[in-house]
Amino acid sequence: MASSTIISFFLFIFFFGSVNSFFTPAASSWGRLQSTSLAVSPQDDGDAKNVMLRREMMQKSLTFGALLTASPAYARSAKSRTTGYDVQHTEAEWAQMLSPQQSFILRQGGTESPYSSILEGEDRAGLFVCAGCGTPLFNSKEKFHSGTGWPSYAAPTMSKSNPDVSNVEMEDVSTFQYQLAGAEVRCRTCGGHLGDVFADGFLFPGTPAFATGKRYCIDGGALIFVPNNQSADGELEFVRGDLPPAKSARPVFQG
Repeated sequence: MASSTIISFFLFIFFFGSVNSFFTPAASSWGRLQSTSLAVSPQDDGDAKNVMLRREMMQKSLTFGALLTASPAYARSAKSRTTGYDVQHTEAEWAQMLSPQQSFILRQGGTESPYSSILEGEDRAGLFVCAGCGTPLFNSKEKFHSGTGWPSYAAPTMSKSNPDVSNVEMEDVSTFQYQLAGAEVRCRTCGGHLGDVFADGFLFPGTPAFATGKRYCIDGGALIFVPNNQSADGELEFVRGDLPPAKSARPVFQG
């Protein structure tokens, strides 16, 4: 009885918070989102003021979010994307190196619209590397289709220099916050924003995520896919994740 009462209480709070969010100034941002989009990318809308992250949208719905931690719940990490990382560039240099979509995601912490990246449907064997620095982040063996519209992985690639540390850095949040709303993940080499990791792998039986219990929900625009089977002429084949899905031919770049 006590547990049922507690569950009912939080369901009420969640419902109240969702309704209450429509009476706040932030509610106007909802109208700018597509039916399933959780952020506005430069490909969809150039107004950066309306950019919302996956977990920031939850903050608008969960008015009791401040109870989760002493710091603002679901807030974008305040940690620098430059200081402490091995690969560093000025923001002006990053802007020259990256496409607008890549810069939006990696350097501004933005989120692409679901199903907007060609990599969501990429099923070949290979590696998904950081579009900012080329660090291997995910192996195709860990990729699965979550139905969310974003490339999803069960686990990141581990560092060659330290097998106990992955190449993907997870935001330092409380266990409760992680279980409820996930945590931001970045490239451990350059600090580029990649997406979020959620503790809901158990919801995907028959996938690698069911074994790890984790779902890395990654923006395809932050990645570049390098297939295992390369041509014999020595030219590297890769697919940029900031490209939209192809209905027929798969765009391939030589470099």
